[in-house]
Order: sequence, then C-alpha cells, then structure tokens
Amino acid sequence: MASRRTRWPDIRHIHTIVFDFDGVFTDNKVYVTDEGHEAVCCDRADGLAIDFLRRHRARHAPDLEFFVVSTERNPVVALRAEKLQLDCHQNIGDKLEFLEQHLRRRHADDEDPFAGLVYLGNDLNDLPVLERAGFSVVPNDAHPRVKRVADAVLPQNGGQGFVRAAVERLLGLEQMSSEEIHELVSNR
Repeated sequence: MASRRTRWPDIRHIHTIVFDFDGVFTDNKVYVTDEGHEAVCCDRADGLAIDFLRRHRARHAPDLEFFVVSTERNPVVALRAEKLQLDCHQNIGDKLEFLEQHLRRRHADDEDPFAGLVYLGNDLNDLPVLERAGFSVVPNDAHPRVKRVADAVLPQNGGQGFVRAAVERLLGLEQMSSEEIHELVSNR
C-alpha cells in the first residue's frame, strides 16, 4: 500500500510521538492462561527503538516527548511501558480528546500543535488521531480503513519490528554515517 505522503517529516519539526500499544508494540493477539492471566508478544527490536529516541532526545531534542496511549487498562501494557521507561496513559476512551488537551497544555502558544505530532496506530479507535496528526504511520496489518488515511503504511506488522522501522525512518537512519549510528546505539 502506498503512502499518502512521499516524504517523512523532519525529526527537528516533531515535538511529540505517540504510540498505541496493542497492534503496534504487539501482534494484536492476547494469550490467556487457564487462571485468566493475559500475556502478549512484543519485539525487543521495538524496545531498542525507544532507546534510540531517548538518545536522540538527550543529544539533539530535549523537548521531544514520546509515550503510549491505550484504550485498555491492562497490567501487561503498564509493565512493558515501565520496562521501556516509557510514559503510558491507559483507559483512554477518546484518544483525540486526550491528545487535544495534552497538546494544548504542552504547546499553548502553537497555533496547530497537531502539526508536530507523529502518531503510530493500527485500528479504528486510532482513526480520529491518525486523521489529525501531522504525520501518521500504521503497520501492514492495520485495519483497511486506517491504512487508507495513514500517511505511511510500513511493510512490518504490529509487534514484528513496526515501531523499530518507524523510528529508524523518523531518525533518518538510512542517511546516517557509521559514526552517527554508533553514537545512537552506544550507551555513552
């Protein structure tokens, strides 16, 4: 599927990156034990991408924020976000309203704070934000309606390196020198 836009935004013009969780960090499946405990499958490569964002922020963009917004309240989501040291907002029934309020507080002087927002989602409850965000990215296995409105549809499925691929594109990894990549991946 082709992207609506041919160019990805310049990371210097992005102030906020928001991730849905299920179907973005996961393959959208849930495993339920006979005791009722839930488990999901996440890709460690996606976790490394969050480290890349953190290092980029520390070196180049101190005001860049990134976090998870999830409709569900689920301990699995909270635990994974905690492991990734990623802020997580759960039980958000209206993601657009939540982000309108959040961006209004954080970027009160910005005429269109959504212009600096990149949103990664996959399903119909993400649709209002995907349509409003400055740039929207979805995985290959996203809902067909969501794929039609997204600015970019990546070939990876949710939970299978989708977050990593999106972050690499946003940071311009393909254009980085070996030294720049070393700086991005090193713990110095």
